[in-house]
Amino acid sequence: MASAPENEKNASAPEKKTLTLKSMINNEEFVVDEHVALQSVTIKNMVDSECAGEVIPVPTISGEILALVIEYCKNHANPSASEDDLKKADAGIVDKDIYTLIDLVLAANFLDIKGLLEVTSQKIADSIKDLPHQDVREIFGVENDYTPEEEAAVRAEHDWAFEGFP
Repeated sequence: MASAPENEKNASAPEKKTLTLKSMINNEEFVVDEHVALQSVTIKNMVDSECAGEVIPVPTISGEILALVIEYCKNHANPSASEDDLKKADAGIVDKDIYTLIDLVLAANFLDIKGLLEVTSQKIADSIKDLPHQDVREIFGVENDYTPEEEAAVRAEHDWAFEGFP
C-alpha cells in the first residue's frame, strides 16, 4: 500500500490552536498555545462560554506581569517537566522585588491560576515575615491610624507580638 503524499499527512495533523492575550495596561499582545492559556480558569471560562474573540483582553495586568504569568503557564503545561524542574522554574519566576510579586499575585488571583497564586503568596510571606510592622505597612500602603496612646496600649496588651521589633 502506497503512503499518502506528504501534504496530505500534514493536512490530517491537528493544527495547534493559539490564543492572543492582550494586556490592557500597555496594549502588549502575546500569542500563546491554547493549552497553555487554559491553565487560567478565567480564560478557560471565557473560551468555554465563547466570550473570547480573536484577542482576549486582560485588564489590570501589565505586559511585564502577563509575560511572567505566561512563562509560569508554559512551564506547567509541559507534560515532561519534573517536579524539580517546576520548582526551579517557579523559583526563577518569583525571584522578583516585592512590588512585582504583589502585581503577580494580583494577576494570578484575577486569572485564577491556583498554583501561581500559591507560590507567589508564599514568596511574599517569606519576604515580609521578619520585617518590622512599619515596613510591612509601607509596602502595602497601610496607614497607621492609631494614636501614640492607642499603639502603646496595643503593644502592652500584645507584647509577645512585638518581641524583637522596635
